[in-house]
Amino acid sequence: MFGAFIFQVISKSLRCGNPNLKIMKNILNFLFLFLFTYSFSQEKLRIEYVVVPYFDSATKEDFEIKPNTSVFELIVDNDESYYQIVPKINNDQTGNTLNMISASFSADSNPVYKNSSTKTYKEEAEIAHRIFLIQDKLPKIDWQTTKEFKEIAGFSVFKATAILADGHKTAVVAWYSPKLNFKTGPDKFWGLPGVILSVETLMNYTNGNKEGIRYVATKVETVSSKHNFQFSKKGKIISVQEFNDLQEKYLRQQMEMFNQGIE
Repeated sequence: MFGAFIFQVISKSLRCGNPNLKIMKNILNFLFLFLFTYSFSQEKLRIEYVVVPYFDSATKEDFEIKPNTSVFELIVDNDESYYQIVPKINNDQTGNTLNMISASFSADSNPVYKNSSTKTYKEEAEIAHRIFLIQDKLPKIDWQTTKEFKEIAGFSVFKATAILADGHKTAVVAWYSPKLNFKTGPDKFWGLPGVILSVETLMNYTNGNKEGIRYVATKVETVSSKHNFQFSKKGKIISVQEFNDLQEKYLRQQMEMFNQGIE
């Protein structure tokens, strides 16, 4: 209805024989943006991300850490979104190079549900083969937006930065698209005026080591299929602090067992 009204205005202007081309151009640009945003608001978005963790050792010892590239998808339905790994066959083999000791690591594959309206999230996680369902408030991210822009997956995106209050003072650089008008992004990143299509995190340790994760969108599409945003497994419901305490206790026990084994 709104689009038909705009076209009637343009047609009337042309019939009068004295069209204001500048006004017509502005109307058409506005109409295109309106219809583009409207179409995305009526259908679910599916965004595919390539996710690569990285680690840089300050000592440069004969130890190679090889990151594994993973593919994740983010399904967005208004205020709700669901982030999960896309299964793939991995034929990569980690082997020793000469006298190098090597290991591989990947990004966490935990599925995450977010609701930007209630500012809450749910995450399925595991400790020692025991499933937990973390339910908590979304982390508050103090984004600093800029006018710097570029293009990702065919969309103009703007740069934003933040320092997370996670105990590591993790530095974050994100790129978001205002045309995709949803306040969500990969993993638990959210809160910008547009879908986050790229994120890069960086943690600097006191020993000089560096660690982080890169998320980059490679595909954005609309999907009409239903998605109930339900987790496939059931686990004990706990807060993120309770989960972190359990994980820390488990790792401490594993370390004690390892030390006893080498004595």
